[in-house]
Amino acid sequence: MSLRERAYFAHLARSSRPILVGPWRSEVGFECLYWLPWLAAFRERYKIPKERLSVITRGGAGVWYDAQQTADLYDYAPMDRVRKAMLADAKHTGSVKQMQITDWERKLVPVIAHDLGLRRYHWLHPSRMYQGLSLWWEGQIGLGTLEPLLRFAPVPVPHPPIELALPEHFVAVRFYHRHTWPMNDELKMWVSDLVDKIATHIPVVILNTSIYADEHQDFPIKGDNILSIAPYVTPQNNLAVQSAVLARAKAFVGTYGGTMQLAVRLHRPSAGFFAQFSGTAYAHKVLTESIGVQQGTPVFIGKPDDAHFVREVMA
Repeated sequence: MSLRERAYFAHLARSSRPILVGPWRSEVGFECLYWLPWLAAFRERYKIPKERLSVITRGGAGVWYDAQQTADLYDYAPMDRVRKAMLADAKHTGSVKQMQITDWERKLVPVIAHDLGLRRYHWLHPSRMYQGLSLWWEGQIGLGTLEPLLRFAPVPVPHPPIELALPEHFVAVRFYHRHTWPMNDELKMWVSDLVDKIATHIPVVILNTSIYADEHQDFPIKGDNILSIAPYVTPQNNLAVQSAVLARAKAFVGTYGGTMQLAVRLHRPSAGFFAQFSGTAYAHKVLTESIGVQQGTPVFIGKPDDAHFVREVMA
C-alpha cells in the first residue's frame, strides 16, 4: 500500500462522516473472494464501525455486508441497463473489473446517497480495492503478502423464500457458460449425465435463475429429483436466494467460477470444473483452494478427467 493510500484511509478513519461503499456491480467471485474480505480488513485496521457504512451492491447481495444500511442497484437501474453499461465499460477498458469510476456511476451514486439520507459523505469505490490488489492478480506478490490485506469474516445469508420448499438434504448445482467452460454438446451431455447420477442418490437443487446480469448462460438441466430455484428469484433477490440455498446445501457442484467461490466462502464442500483454463487468473484458483484448506472445507477444482482419475484411484 502506497503512502498516499495510507494517508487516504487514515483520513477516512479520523473523519466522522458516513462512508458510501460501492457500487459493486461486477463478478460474484471477486465480490466474495476480494471485495468483502478487503472491506473487512479495512474496517478492522482502521476501526471503522458498521454505523458509518452504507453499501450499494446488486441482486440482494447487501445481506452479505455488515453495514448500517444497503441499497440495491437494480432498484435504480434495470438489470439489463446495468449489464449493457458494464459491457460497454469492458469494451472501452478491456475488462469488466471496476478499475475506475465511470461517468454513469458519478451520476447515479449521488441519487442513491440522497435516498439513503447521506448529505456529506466519503465515497469508497471498488477501484481502491482493485488498485490495492492488482499485484496479486498479476503474479507479482505471493499469498503470504496478500493474506494480511484480506479478512475472511463469516458471510451472512438470509432465509430462503418461505414458498421455496427445500429438501432436508440436497446438493446445489450450477453449470454455466464461461471462458473456462464453453457451452457445447459434449459438455452438455457430460453435465446432464453427472447431475442425473447425483440425483439418483440425493435431491439436487439447481441454482439456474434465467436472470442474466452478465455474459454467463446456464446449462439446461432437467430430470427426476431435481428442483430449480428459478420461479422464486427476481433481479433484486437472485444472489440473496442463491446464497441462502447454498448455505443449506450438503455440497456444491458446478462450473469453476463465482458461484463455487461463494459456496466455499459459505463453508460448503465444493467441486468446480473447467474444460480449459483461459480468461481467468491462476491466482483466484490458488486463493479459493487456500480458503478451503484454512477453514477445513473440501475443495476440488479441475477438469472432468481429473475427477474421473481421483474416483478411480479412490476406488
